[in-house]
Amino acid sequence: MLTREQKKILELLKEIDIICRKNKITYFLSPYFTLCAVTGRPFPMNPMTGAVYMKPADMERFKNAFEEEPGLRRALESMDNNKHFPNFHLRYTDKDTLFYRLDDYGKYQHPGMAVNILPLQCEYGPKWKYFWNRMLEEGWKKINGKNSRWKTKREFVCIWTVRFLSLCGREWLGKRIFRDLIHQPQEEVKTYVVRTMNKNTYYPAYVFEESLEVELEGERFFVPGDTDKYLTVAFGKKYQNKGPENYRPSPVVMCSALIPCEEFMQQSKELKKLAASRRKRARRTDFGMSYKKYFNKCWDYAKFCGKKYTCARAYRQKLDYIRNLYKNADYVQLENVFSEYTNVMNKCLKYDEIFEADPEILDLYMQYLEKTGRIPLLEKVKKYV
Repeated sequence: MLTREQKKILELLKEIDIICRKNKITYFLSPYFTLCAVTGRPFPMNPMTGAVYMKPADMERFKNAFEEEPGLRRALESMDNNKHFPNFHLRYTDKDTLFYRLDDYGKYQHPGMAVNILPLQCEYGPKWKYFWNRMLEEGWKKINGKNSRWKTKREFVCIWTVRFLSLCGREWLGKRIFRDLIHQPQEEVKTYVVRTMNKNTYYPAYVFEESLEVELEGERFFVPGDTDKYLTVAFGKKYQNKGPENYRPSPVVMCSALIPCEEFMQQSKELKKLAASRRKRARRTDFGMSYKKYFNKCWDYAKFCGKKYTCARAYRQKLDYIRNLYKNADYVQLENVFSEYTNVMNKCLKYDEIFEADPEILDLYMQYLEKTGRIPLLEKVKKYV
């Protein structure tokens, strides 16, 4: 027996299916829904599981078809009509329900239960346009995600490019990114990718060449024709043995199929202050954790330096023995002797330095690497000699 929330997600899926069949739009159930339909698993409990896949051109057709549907208590949100929307996809929402996360204030105009329509993207030409759009999409996603800090130079460039262009108007930039991405050409595609906030999943293009009709909770939906490959990419070869869903309602999420989201937002006047205080507290926590991680790295390096000192002293005591082994060309025994030296050397290279117990030992070690054919490691060591 389905709960109210499960029935509502199934109802939204069926409405998407009706619009797509009416306008001859191709769509595919997400991997988890496909797994439930193929293996007979129960309908997922998590309201956030609701998702279907479409190609960008079909997403645009669905968007136009939805605007022609009269009298629906539904909303279709995207970067095109919401300047705070977090990512490039469509969100088909029921306005008569509520799905509100405390940290998502202002992110959605209608925080109700929804089914996400995710795009099947691909590489396209010209290359500079593809990389430019990818940079804008990644920067927008990082800024609107939980952690807008950068960890790499690439993320730094993406984030600050979007922030700079946002000076011309965030609403204008969102519309531009959305329209550039939804009009991306898809010719001679070999691989499709589905990008979410935390993960990119790559599928061979032939998986989506044909569609297959399956039954889910008494309703008919479409899945990719090569279902086995589709589920293997998503869950691995043993997808049939995938463990059951372990869903626990989050304490920061309010979900109801009985409360209209608009009514909830009007009556809850303190939500904005609460969300602001939570963001402020989260920033303080992140700031403290960043220092904690830095001090932990410093302490780990200090302990490693102590290990280097102990290891260097042990190798200096074995210098005569190593010298004799090399003179007799006993490389088998040298490999045993230098095993710990190699381990410490690899760790040192991660810190952009080398392990030098003694100049003569280092010279013998490099000659040993050359004689035994370990050229890649030798080249890395030579950079710091």
